[in-house]
Amino acid sequence: MPSSAPAFGGLNFGTPSSTSAFGTPSSAPAFGAAPSPSPFGFQQQATPSPSPFGLLGGGGAQITTQMAPVAPLPLSPSDRDIQAIVDAYKEDPGNPRYAFRHLLFSVTEPSQRVKPVAASDIIWAEAMGKLECMDSADRERLWPQLVQGFKDLSHRLKLQDEVLVSDTDRLSMTHSNVKKLQRHFQADTYPWIQRLKQQKLVIQRRLLRFVRIVEALENRGYRSPLTKEEADLYERLVAILKRLKGPSADLSKRVNTLLSTTRLLASTGGAGGSVYIPSSAKVDERSVTELLEALQLQTEAVAKLGNVLKRDIRDLEIIQSEDTDMAEDCVGRRAQKI
Repeated sequence: MPSSAPAFGGLNFGTPSSTSAFGTPSSAPAFGAAPSPSPFGFQQQATPSPSPFGLLGGGGAQITTQMAPVAPLPLSPSDRDIQAIVDAYKEDPGNPRYAFRHLLFSVTEPSQRVKPVAASDIIWAEAMGKLECMDSADRERLWPQLVQGFKDLSHRLKLQDEVLVSDTDRLSMTHSNVKKLQRHFQADTYPWIQRLKQQKLVIQRRLLRFVRIVEALENRGYRSPLTKEEADLYERLVAILKRLKGPSADLSKRVNTLLSTTRLLASTGGAGGSVYIPSSAKVDERSVTELLEALQLQTEAVAKLGNVLKRDIRDLEIIQSEDTDMAEDCVGRRAQKI
């Protein structure tokens, strides 16, 4: 029976026709229909469309593909240089290529002297080597501190400027204080020292006058009772004199006899026979030792006496100068009165 609708499953299944398979007119292709044939005699491939049932049109399954891992292409020298510049400017504690990381010496408290975490072993060893080459005073005060980037450097410069300003102010204040002290010394201290010297000279002259008066009174019999120390010294001197005189004879007399005998021998020249030496002039070894001790004491006494004479001469010069000054003052006063 001739019909315009193709049989089910034919080549023209799904082609647009005026009558559908169910006998209803339709202009859309049936379920799963293929596109219409092209004028060149082959069919166009239809793109799969999702089905309400999760299947592709035409009854085929969905095909998925996965790309295989591809090795990264090596960077060119210019790209590597650019990457090195980027790493050098990348401020990151874990970035070993950061170029603005240095150790600078700063005054640090002993409790805070530790190695920075971000400092590498190489730059830390270099900094410690420089620290060992410094003087002991600098080693006690300075310690390497880590400076990263321009922010830390600007903060460090700011602190240094503040310390420099403070030190400059302190130096100027010290300079002004020194000038004040110099003016005070010239205006007050030096004249005060000169007045003290004049007072000392006046006191020395008064003391000399007082000593002369005391000596004159002692010569006239006016003596104050001896103190305990003076009495002990007097007893010691008396004991020494007794030892010098000896138990049997006076040492001074024997010395005089021996001296006269020696002079006699020197005058005769040892000629004319033997010379009689009296028994009183004979001196034993013990007497010789005592004689030497006495001579030593007399020598020391003479030296002390010379020192006393020198002081007396100086005192006399001071007294004479004082008398001269007083005489000049009197003459000046008289001249003023006239």
